[in-house]
Amino acid sequence: MKYLSMVFVILWALTFGCGPIVVEGNKIDTAKMRELIKGQSTKAEVFQKLGQPAKIEKLPGGEEKYTYRYYYEEYTHWWTLPKLYKQNLEVYVKDNIFQNYIYTRESRDVPGAKD
Repeated sequence: MKYLSMVFVILWALTFGCGPIVVEGNKIDTAKMRELIKGQSTKAEVFQKLGQPAKIEKLPGGEEKYTYRYYYEEYTHWWTLPKLYKQNLEVYVKDNIFQNYIYTRESRDVPGAKD
C-alpha cells in the first residue's frame, strides 16, 4: 500500500506538473523583415528573406497579401496561464513589388521574446 501511494503521487505530479509545448510555423526574423524596401524590393526578395508564407491571398486591385505566422505556447502548470509568444506578419505586394507590411506580436512570460 505504501508503494502504491508513492506511485500515485508521482503520477499525479507528472500529470499536473508538466504540460505540452505547442509550436506552429517558423519564427519571423524581424531584422530580415526590416531589410525590405517599400517600392523597391521584389516579390522574389520577399520570399528569399522570409521564406514561403503560410497563406497567400489575391486582393482587389491586383495586390497580393502574404501572411506569415509563428505561435509558441508552453503549459507549465495547470493553475497558471501558459507562456505565449505569437508573431503575425502581413506583406503586401503589387506588380511583383513590395508595398508595405503589418507586423504584430504578443508575448506573455517568454524570456528573450523581444524583437
